[in-house]
Amino acid sequence: MDTNNQKEFAWYEGLALCLAMIGIQLSSEVMNQWGTYFYSPSVGVGRTVYVAVGIVGYIFIAGTIWDAALGPFVGIWSDRTKTKPGLLRLVPIRGRRLPFIFWGSILMTFTAIAFWYPPVPRESTLNFIYGTAILCLHWTFFGIAMVPLNSLAPEIARSESARVKIGTWVAVGMIVGLALAVVVPGILIELLDPARSVIAVDTANAALEHGSAESGEMVIYSPTGYRRLALLLALVSLVMFQIPVWTIRERYDSEKAPDEKHLFVDGLKDALHNRAFVIYAAAFFLFAVGFQGAQRVLPYWAELGLGGSESTVTYMMIPFIVLAFVSYCFIPIATKYLHVKWMLFIALFIIASGMPFMYIVGAADWTHATKLIMGMILFGYCGIGQGIIYVMMIPIIGEIIDIDEQTSGKRREALYNGLSAVAWKSAMAGSIFLATQSMNVWGNSVENSMGVLLVGPLAGLFAFAGMILICFYPRIQTSHKQ
Repeated sequence: MDTNNQKEFAWYEGLALCLAMIGIQLSSEVMNQWGTYFYSPSVGVGRTVYVAVGIVGYIFIAGTIWDAALGPFVGIWSDRTKTKPGLLRLVPIRGRRLPFIFWGSILMTFTAIAFWYPPVPRESTLNFIYGTAILCLHWTFFGIAMVPLNSLAPEIARSESARVKIGTWVAVGMIVGLALAVVVPGILIELLDPARSVIAVDTANAALEHGSAESGEMVIYSPTGYRRLALLLALVSLVMFQIPVWTIRERYDSEKAPDEKHLFVDGLKDALHNRAFVIYAAAFFLFAVGFQGAQRVLPYWAELGLGGSESTVTYMMIPFIVLAFVSYCFIPIATKYLHVKWMLFIALFIIASGMPFMYIVGAADWTHATKLIMGMILFGYCGIGQGIIYVMMIPIIGEIIDIDEQTSGKRREALYNGLSAVAWKSAMAGSIFLATQSMNVWGNSVENSMGVLLVGPLAGLFAFAGMILICFYPRIQTSHKQ
């Protein structure tokens, strides 16, 4: 059946999902990108080390494993929820997705702020315990909101053409959210840190008085910039998550649908027998270990490899975001000729081939300006691949859910999104281990930055493995009843 995608979802529903994706990025990527660096920054540059680099990764590994294990249970919980509000719903929101988004986004606002307040202003085991506990709590609330939210897109768009269009809405939100979560913080952290600017002025004055040209050596960094940024982004994220709650109408009605038993064990068995899902999950696990590993090390790479600071990350990500947006001009055209797996193959190849150059650029004997330009070119190239991935995620997971419905007779968007999150979150844990242990073994200091530079080539190997595996993804032909 060729369903008219304009009848499947309204433009304002696509926009609501787009804005909610911005909320997802603000609630996750700020911690993913800057959390490790905040708790265990580069050694010898005047920053407070709250947790040693050898163990800081375990804060995020524990959090992501907890998040991954929780995702499928949130999915099955959402799938089994009645759409009609009962007496136990304090706020009578109709649906089996929207109530989760409402409460999860409110609760995670508090943990998104609390994470940046470790109790001891020096290296301490208590900081490790505190960070792990708050992060696990944050991912709990985040999963309660995120898994049902991701289930809305394939639920309201059932044809392939509609999924490509709603996937574009989602991709735009993901890229804009990534810009706000990764590009903007680099500059805002510095601007929102008054202690840093005051010390810089005082140091410059002292340098003039004593005739010293090395005024930057006395700069002192404080956590204020990170904390103010966290408050700002947490509030913006809350608003973004709430928009679909009040604008999207869920299509599924449990009152009209036949009574289905959504058992987690049965769903897991069906998923493990779904060849398309197994290949997709394994391929993206390998790819994400590499890609996210490079992302975790980016602040260190900008500081030790390029000789910059937090704002250098912003300059790296600007061409990444711009070219990701540019890719949206040709992706809908390309999907008319290429199956989703070949679109993903191209995307994975672009990123996998780019990451090893992080070593070359960082280790080269070039000026800071030259390294900055080459780094921007490198990340612009990778941005094209990331743009393709964001668009194609909705079509591929929707296709997998369709084949499951054909074999099982059940519609389980949230379960498959939860299981998909297991692969992504497990990869996140692996990427953190890859990045932190590389720095722990081979160095992340001013004197020895080899552990930072090696993450790029190591990440590329994982990404190439995922690229090869996606070639075995089957071509699926699905059909739907109106």
